[in-house]
Amino acid sequence: MDTIIGCVTDLLPEKEPLDNPKEVIKSIQIRLKNTNSEEHIRAISDAIQVARHHPKLLKLHMNSINRKIVQLLNGQRIFDVRLACQSAGELFRTMRCTDRPLFDNIVTGLMNRTADKNQNIRIDANWALDKMVISIPPLYSIKSIANCSQHKNPAVKIAQLRLMHCVTVIADPMKILTGIAGLKKARQLILKSCVATIEDANAEIRFLSKKLMQLLKSTCYESFCSSLVQDISWDELKIAGKNLDMEDLAADILKKNIK
Repeated sequence: MDTIIGCVTDLLPEKEPLDNPKEVIKSIQIRLKNTNSEEHIRAISDAIQVARHHPKLLKLHMNSINRKIVQLLNGQRIFDVRLACQSAGELFRTMRCTDRPLFDNIVTGLMNRTADKNQNIRIDANWALDKMVISIPPLYSIKSIANCSQHKNPAVKIAQLRLMHCVTVIADPMKILTGIAGLKKARQLILKSCVATIEDANAEIRFLSKKLMQLLKSTCYESFCSSLVQDISWDELKIAGKNLDMEDLAADILKKNIK
């Protein structure tokens, strides 16, 4: 598994548990409705402190909090974007909220920020996405990551493949291949993403694509071949075989009648 990017939530330092979390939640709701952006920042910071120690109390208010995080992720101020990234990572860890479309919007915003010009924002975005794949069920993670499959920026493609590799290892490559526990769709999205990038002009993208395909192949060759037959076209299968040094892949599948 790839090393998780090291990062401290420097904008959201740990504090002592709150004495009056219910009152803090009331103030969070009031501040989120305020037109002053500084009040929004304070509201999100307070929400993280509540989530760390009283997650059950915050659950009913996650939609309004996540909407504000999406807004901050799409903003222009570096501090606001960094706070949104770090907040998203902390909330993936503490709240594990996957309500759509807000969950998808947050993941897409983070994926886009992995290509940001500001290095700190890139680090924060990647860190938050690492927290996501560790904390959120694999299928939810893969579906959201795959939403960025058409992105043209190499940094986003690299993040996508790196995260898919992490999810595959965490979920268990064999479970991905067999599609058990509802992971068939995840397998389809992973293989489609790999085949689409295995001949990319960027060397790192090609490397990551092959690395993930090789992981699945080495886990169980027959299950890997069967998955390819089920999930990708014949032309895509030939591309995969050529780039994985498996020139006889198509012939082998026909010979063994793998389905």
